Amino acid sequence: MHWQPGGLLLADADVVYRQRLAHRLAESGFACREVGDGRRLLAELERSTTQLVVLDVELPLLGGLELCEQVRRRCSAPMMVLTELNEPATRLRVLELYADDYVLKKTDLAEVAARVRCLFRRSQPPALLGSQVYVDGCLSLNLDCRLAHTPAGSHRLTRTEARLLRLLLENAGRTLPSSLLLERLWGDGGHASGSLWEYVRRVRRKIGDDAEKPRYLVNEPGLGYSFRRPAARQDAHAVERQS
Repeated sequence: MHWQPGGLLLADADVVYRQRLAHRLAESGFACREVGDGRRLLAELERSTTQLVVLDVELPLLGGLELCEQVRRRCSAPMMVLTELNEPATRLRVLELYADDYVLKKTDLAEVAARVRCLFRRSQPPALLGSQVYVDGCLSLNLDCRLAHTPAGSHRLTRTEARLLRLLLENAGRTLPSSLLLERLWGDGGHASGSLWEYVRRVRRKIGDDAEKPRYLVNEPGLGYSFRRPAARQDAHAVERQS
């Protein structure tokens, strides 16, 4: 997917900040459409194709988690939330349910623009992995629909969980450093390693994996995580039976 002029929708009630950020993004190749309140944001989503949304979560007329939910109902594009609120509980809820990045407005504009580039880069369709993935007789995945099918039933994946699985599947058999996974999922400095551990735990639960005897997701202490290839799993099970 190539960038379309005006594909970025920037929503902020602070005209000075919005114009400064729009100028910085334009220098990075992202021409913006600008709005100043939540209702205009939703109207603009209905009117034009949007590839990426950057919004202040405290917009007038409509804001907060309700605005984030309304945006998600209308648009599947990556969403960056800008805010002056540095509340961990709100940050986690927004990232878990709606947004792909959460940035404090005091952050330098050059870093904000870099995070926008990362979001757009991560949103590009992978060249090697299709949406339907058959792993083995106990697991199949639809990464576009964000579904994991196991003998216990089907489980909905969050956007971050699906991205994590896609990264590991595309590099099956190879250990990806935790630092690389953190950067690819959230951008530099976005989250601590504990966040990654928590997402791995949730993915394991949804795909029927066991941290004590992993069938799919393998943790290499001090290094990172890998997705075990089917052949490697068979070899591991054979060794277990012989021991």
